[in-house]
Amino acid sequence: MKPLPIILHEAYTLIKRRFEKEARPQNLTMNQWRALGMLKRRGPIRQVELCAALQASPMTISDLADRMETAGLISRTNDPDDSRAKVLELTEAGHSKSELMKAISEGVFEEVFEGVSAEDLAVMERALTRIIENLGGKL
Repeated sequence: MKPLPIILHEAYTLIKRRFEKEARPQNLTMNQWRALGMLKRRGPIRQVELCAALQASPMTISDLADRMETAGLISRTNDPDDSRAKVLELTEAGHSKSELMKAISEGVFEEVFEGVSAEDLAVMERALTRIIENLGGKL
């Protein structure tokens, strides 16, 4: 049997590849998909907060925001408390796209976790959350 870190890496790679396959027809990258979900869940957030949440560099998020704004999925405004900071918010098109992507992701999750019991999923979630915390990450 392979060591657990190798299994985790392979599972992550395959899951990411599967999600990217579904996002491609929607003209989204994986990070854009994740950003849509984050904005849908949290509402308007500062660009720097999105950097932290997606664990991406400021330049990556700036480029991502440029592309999403051009596509009409988000709006960017100055933060009323700090004119140097930008606040990102979903547009109506962004809300629609996030709903579509949520439905697509539910289908992918069904496929990914087929045959895995709810109990095993709960154990896996706790274990992976602990690993992330041990490495200084946040969910």
